[in-house]
Amino acid sequence: MQKKNSKSKYYKIIQPRYIIAITIVLAIIMVVSAFFELSQSRDELYHLMTEEATSLIETITLSSKNTVLSNAEVENQIAERLLTIARTVAYIDSFKTLNISDLKRIAEENKVYRINIFDAKGNKILSSNIPEPEHQRIREKHSPVDFIAPILKDEKDEIVIGLKEARYENGTRYAVAVRRASNKRGAVVVNIDAEYLLEFRKRIGFGKMIQDLGDKSSTEYILLQDEEGIIAASKSVDEMNPIEDDEFLMEAYKTGSISTRVTSFKDKDVYEVVKNFIINGENFGLLRLGLAMDEVNAMEERMFRRAIIISLVLLVISVIVISIIVVNQNLQMVSREYQKVQTYTGSILQNMADAVITTDSEGKITIFNRSAEELCSVSIDQAVGKNISQFMDGQLKVIIESLLSRNPLKDFEFQVTCNNRKKMLSVDTSFVYDRDGKLDSFTAVLRDITELRAMEKQMQQREKLVAMGELASGVAHEIRNPLNSIHMIGQRYEKEFIPESNKEEYFSITKVLKNEVQRVNNIVQQFLRFARPPKLNIIQYSSKAFLNEIETLIRPQTDSKDVEFKIIAEDDVTLPIDKDQMMQAFLNLLRNSIEATPKGGRVSLSFRRENLKVIFVVEDTGAGIPPENINKIFNLYFSTKSTGTGIGLSIVQQIIAQHNGVVFVESALGKGTKFTIEIPLKKETMYA
Repeated sequence: MQKKNSKSKYYKIIQPRYIIAITIVLAIIMVVSAFFELSQSRDELYHLMTEEATSLIETITLSSKNTVLSNAEVENQIAERLLTIARTVAYIDSFKTLNISDLKRIAEENKVYRINIFDAKGNKILSSNIPEPEHQRIREKHSPVDFIAPILKDEKDEIVIGLKEARYENGTRYAVAVRRASNKRGAVVVNIDAEYLLEFRKRIGFGKMIQDLGDKSSTEYILLQDEEGIIAASKSVDEMNPIEDDEFLMEAYKTGSISTRVTSFKDKDVYEVVKNFIINGENFGLLRLGLAMDEVNAMEERMFRRAIIISLVLLVISVIVISIIVVNQNLQMVSREYQKVQTYTGSILQNMADAVITTDSEGKITIFNRSAEELCSVSIDQAVGKNISQFMDGQLKVIIESLLSRNPLKDFEFQVTCNNRKKMLSVDTSFVYDRDGKLDSFTAVLRDITELRAMEKQMQQREKLVAMGELASGVAHEIRNPLNSIHMIGQRYEKEFIPESNKEEYFSITKVLKNEVQRVNNIVQQFLRFARPPKLNIIQYSSKAFLNEIETLIRPQTDSKDVEFKIIAEDDVTLPIDKDQMMQAFLNLLRNSIEATPKGGRVSLSFRRENLKVIFVVEDTGAGIPPENINKIFNLYFSTKSTGTGIGLSIVQQIIAQHNGVVFVESALGKGTKFTIEIPLKKETMYA
């Protein structure tokens, strides 16, 4: 009721005259701001056009420099190649008399136009081409001696002649010359047809670049002009006013700075930017760039239309403002409630034990909680916004396949390796579609069921062992009675029925009989102990003292076998354990490791605390366990030793299970075996 009164009061405050006044003020402000924005936008657009033109001018200057450098580099490469060929010919010429066939072959192999050899007086004595008969009737355009004179005069060993006009034909050649061997003297000249080089210069030349840039839609014209006239210009330019007749151009030409103005070109307004065109310190003239002002004119028209439209829109605004205020209040209320729900949901997601990953329709991650962060070893900031394939393409590829195939998964189990440890995961995936049937979002929920499956497996193992132990107990009771009878008979035979002959053999047989009966009886005792394990006597015991006792008992065995033994303990923790039974379990494991480890190997026992549990790791560098046996080693009576009973590891698992713990085994043939024992620290979880 109170809320309704508050709302009513709120509506009374908003009077129509206030709305009209606000609307008029807004109209004035918006019209003024529209013209102010027009002016500011025009200035900004002029600034952008100046930046664009300046950038284009700098590009032209840089490209021109690059053109010069490119031409020089191409000519250097050509010259070096031709010099290499000429040196090779000179070298062959030094020890062999060349003929036309030799030069022709060399010219064809190296794709050169002609190779000529001149004597010390400048007479051509050999050429790769047979002279055309008509050349004798044509006056030569120049003499080769003019180019190779420095070599003939012993002033230079090599000359890059460069571009030169063909001696008889039309065309241009590019040539180099090197000195012949000292015993022959003269010069070797190699040249190529330079038409390709000239065509290359033409394709990347300044004029071509000016024309190409002038074809841009935003460019009305571009030209290079000096005091004598136009040097190069785009196709749109027929003629332009001389520099000396234009005060603006003269000022720009003298100062060398970038200048701008609005001028007319072919009855159109253009924004002109001018700047001196300087390459390697030499001023080639004034570069003028005219940009179209269509955008500026269109913008001004838009702003005028906008002022008219604003006036009409403001009339509508006065009608809907109150509705907007009310809707806005309701929206804020809904938004606050939504934020509460979102915060509550986000808190639940972040604190879930299961990893939750949600993507949009394109596969970009939108939700990535802390459990997913730990599972994937990727921070939330790194994951959100990225495509799921960047993180899931490896071991979690099954999620990608589910997303791509649109096939939801239900309790799908698979194995991964995380932090050097194999984990069993269960994944559920779901899809959310919009009204059009298109994918809106995809969610994957991953649960770590490693310990659950291990517990289930060990519970099954334990149930199996208990059943086998009970069976063994029943069998043991039946065996003990005849065993006692056999033992008593053996004693009577030993005392009452002594033969007259072969007494030594007789006593040996009776002794073997009693020993074997005793050995079978010991096995029966082990079976009975396994079938009826003693009640745990839980005490609070220091982990440091526990490990020290183990080391005292194990050290003699490792030293006698020359096996390195090390205990690694990070903390001293009070353990709620049955000390004697737990000691038996670890001694069994360590003795097995020592037996499996060759001389010079290593056995270690490490201990650490992790949250509300402690972890022991027994590791060796022994022969390892074959893959086919890894799931059998805890089975009762399973043993690969010729003298083993197959009950030791079963008892280990039984003791660990009594402490509400789990034991994992990893092994690789030829590398060793690792047993990991995890025991909870909460005393109330222990068996009494």
